[in-house]
Amino acid sequence: MSTRNRSSLLLSSALIASALVSALAYAPIASAFGVGVQPSTVEMTVKPGDRQRQVITVGNVHKSKTISLTMGLADWSLDKNGKLVLDAPGETERSAADWVRFSPASVTLKPETSQDVTVEISTPFKVEQKGDHRFALLATTMLPELDARGEASGVWNRYQLASLFYLTLTPSKSLPVVTSVALKPEDKSVITMEINNEGDAHARLQGNAFIKDASGEVVAETPLNAVVLNGGERTYEVKLEDVSDLEAGAYSIDFDLNNTFAPQNKFRAMDVEVASVEYVAE
Repeated sequence: MSTRNRSSLLLSSALIASALVSALAYAPIASAFGVGVQPSTVEMTVKPGDRQRQVITVGNVHKSKTISLTMGLADWSLDKNGKLVLDAPGETERSAADWVRFSPASVTLKPETSQDVTVEISTPFKVEQKGDHRFALLATTMLPELDARGEASGVWNRYQLASLFYLTLTPSKSLPVVTSVALKPEDKSVITMEINNEGDAHARLQGNAFIKDASGEVVAETPLNAVVLNGGERTYEVKLEDVSDLEAGAYSIDFDLNNTFAPQNKFRAMDVEVASVEYVAE
């Protein structure tokens, strides 16, 4: 079983980018050091007194390098721009770290091998708050920094990967509202949405932005993916695809956006209203 490291938790900027692709599911392999975890995001519905198990697989894709990793826990959240924030386990209001045990506490992976880590979750019989509770399972390693010749420089860096867990106690609600949508003033190819979620469960937003010409024909399409945590606010920005190929003229941008995590609707997707935006190609 694990012991918990309550020291400060740091992620390299490269790994933060790898750990979050629109805060949904990051790439299975972290190219920064050749190790990946699967699944990267786990959503569970739990009840008081429940016991559940989840297996996380840690893999090493190097063809010649053996890598050792230490497993640990952390609290996590997202900032207003959707970037991952880690805190010591048990420090935040919605922490589920005290409900968790895992094994093994460390893994050593030979080249092109993987190992399973078993996560045991025991929900307390009395939980005051419904809705989301969260923790992250961290895999941490120290690796030497390479110089221009590809040789060890003598400097060692710490790298971490995180598998992010959402544990949702029902009855709960996910209530995302897009309060504004506009083109970014300094870059008209970027859409900015302001999104609030007053529910006690996270919202997982998926859909598309459709650019339409004067006849209503779709001439370009951009996928949308965003997570807004319970009680959270999010500034979501997405760059429109294929706008450089548009002929000069006026277009409209319409949205088809759904909340795919809606416990109040038996977890069936719910529409999220987004106002149309005018776009002028020059």
